[in-house]
Amino acid sequence: MTHPSRPRPWLLRGPEVRRAAADLLWFAVAYGALYFVALHISRSGPIAPLWPPAGALFAGLLLFRHIPRWVVLTVAFTVGRLASPSAFPPSWLTLGYIAASYVECLIAAEIVTRWRGADMRFTRLSDLPTLVIASAIGVSVNSVLSGFLADAAGRHFWSDFMPTWIGGFLGMLVITPLIVAWSRPAHDAYVPGSRVAFVAEAAALAGLVSVQTLLIFNGTQIFGTIDLRPYTLVLPLLWAALRFGVRGTMTVVGIITVLAFVVVIDTQRSVLGGTTQDERLLSLQWYVGFITITGLTLAAALAERREASTAQARMAESLVASERRLQQSQKMEAVGQLAGGIAHDFNNILSAMSLQVYEISRSNTLDTDARQVVRDLDDAVQRASTFTRRLLLFGRRQTKEERRVDLDDIGTGLARLLARLMPSAISLSIKPSLAPLWIMADPSMIEQVVMNLVINARDAMPEGGQLTVSTRVVPLDDATAATIIMGQGDVRPGPYAVLQVSDTGHGIRPENLPRLFEPFFTTKEAGAGTGLGLSTVFSVAQEHHGYVRVLETSPAGTTFEFGVPLADATDALAIPLARLSESTATPRLPSMRLPSARVLLVEDRDDVRRTIQRILERAGMHVACAADGAAGVGQWEEAGPFDLLLTDLVMPGGMGGMQLSQELRARAPDLKVVYMSAYDPDFERYDPPLVAGVNYIPKPSSATQILQVVEAQLEGTGR
Repeated sequence: MTHPSRPRPWLLRGPEVRRAAADLLWFAVAYGALYFVALHISRSGPIAPLWPPAGALFAGLLLFRHIPRWVVLTVAFTVGRLASPSAFPPSWLTLGYIAASYVECLIAAEIVTRWRGADMRFTRLSDLPTLVIASAIGVSVNSVLSGFLADAAGRHFWSDFMPTWIGGFLGMLVITPLIVAWSRPAHDAYVPGSRVAFVAEAAALAGLVSVQTLLIFNGTQIFGTIDLRPYTLVLPLLWAALRFGVRGTMTVVGIITVLAFVVVIDTQRSVLGGTTQDERLLSLQWYVGFITITGLTLAAALAERREASTAQARMAESLVASERRLQQSQKMEAVGQLAGGIAHDFNNILSAMSLQVYEISRSNTLDTDARQVVRDLDDAVQRASTFTRRLLLFGRRQTKEERRVDLDDIGTGLARLLARLMPSAISLSIKPSLAPLWIMADPSMIEQVVMNLVINARDAMPEGGQLTVSTRVVPLDDATAATIIMGQGDVRPGPYAVLQVSDTGHGIRPENLPRLFEPFFTTKEAGAGTGLGLSTVFSVAQEHHGYVRVLETSPAGTTFEFGVPLADATDALAIPLARLSESTATPRLPSMRLPSARVLLVEDRDDVRRTIQRILERAGMHVACAADGAAGVGQWEEAGPFDLLLTDLVMPGGMGGMQLSQELRARAPDLKVVYMSAYDPDFERYDPPLVAGVNYIPKPSSATQILQVVEAQLEGTGR
């Protein structure tokens, strides 16, 4: 059965074939060069004290998982025969040795692949024992087979066992990490300066190692039985490990190994000692094994340390970014709470002003100029009410009327209005998506986002330019989502319906980017903006679990991107019952004929309370007033019962409107209740749920709206 990670050769097509051919070409060149070195070393005896082709074939089997192994073995056999033409055609004994060496490499490659996987780079300390064990097992099998071949050829079994074992083991130990390191990207090298300086340092290291090795091994033994000069080569090994990683370390080991064997074989003497050539080669073999394991250990340990330092640095950067996001979130949350509180108090003031304007407008003694003043005053109140709605939206205290909508429909529906907002010097272009972009959102809030972003882009081009509004789908990946700061909730990866607003204005200064979505922050001239446009967009994005960001900015223009998660098909049913009831409620005009109704009005603001009292009494109702919940209970005990309770939701004294209604309904279960608030409450949190226009009156509201709700409740058509 063919291993799934090794594709059949007839399945290789196009780029795969070209890649395999390129890999096999450089493998053939490397294998041939190492085979030539091995033949030079073999002049010392029938079996080479170091067999580099074994390491080359081992490395090829590890690296070329995309090429069938029999192809790699065929290339190795062909190159080997071409490198030694005098031994062609090979004898049966030669073929036996070749087959044994191939079995050696196949076993070692299989062990490494199963233990460590195919991506072993020798940059981990655990890779070294795997290499040693796999090589030892493979060469042991080869040595046993070679012993049987020697016995069949008339030599003693053990005559070839140990030389074959040591030569093959050193070939794998030295050559395999060298080839693997040079075949894969090096991430463990330290490159502090320029590339030229790095190459110059590498050349200097190679030259130093070459000269030092030749001087040491060409010299005579001067320190008695044990000469420590060869072990001074550990210092350039350390240099290589520190600066050039595994690739540089194994290159230094390769230089030392080749030069040392060439000198010892050619000069028939060794600084490592030994009276015979076999003893000199054996001591050199142990020495090469020592420096190879030492070099690999140093390089792997330093690579792991460097990787740990890099991971720690990335973790520190991530922690700093998380702290920055947390600080931004806390700041925005605090400012949002402040904005919501300001809006609540301001709405109470506007309620009194709106109702008092209504009272004045009813007067029959006003002349034309006075009535115009009243109308202007009412317009000012409405503009101020719009401002407070923005504050409530930023403070996330405005209720979201969520339903399934198409983002394109919202953008194109505003096209005419947007066009009227543009001066003649600005060209407006709207580019909708080719397919519907269904989202679960409050259409009015999304419209506000479009308006705010477009007005912001328009104001960035006082001298004219091009303004483009486009929509499309953007798949947000994990990395991008992690970089977007949207308060306490993280932005989730996935497909988003995106609105992009681009202008060709003057761009945004870098120092202004961190504060861009803060409320009341504006770069416009005094009186030219409220500073709530982008902060409102930010709040709407939070409310819809989306995001807003500056996609790009430069002196040539800016692009804002607002994204909302695409809706699933089942989200179309996610319409709260209270919203459905509200949307289907039919508006009714007050009849103002309820002379017998008794109403308990509980409102903490004196001006609002007095004005609402006058409106209700003018409609013929009997009204008793209280300034807080406790006073309301006292009024009930003193003058109750009442037909209807009209109460503010949030009042001082510890008893709010909901607690007051529960207290009074315990005494009169049929009591009708209408709530008022300068906040937009969470309608579904209350029992029964609040529905604007049915049992809830937002502040500010007109006298007509107040009378509509009160009359509907008293007549039993309300909730």
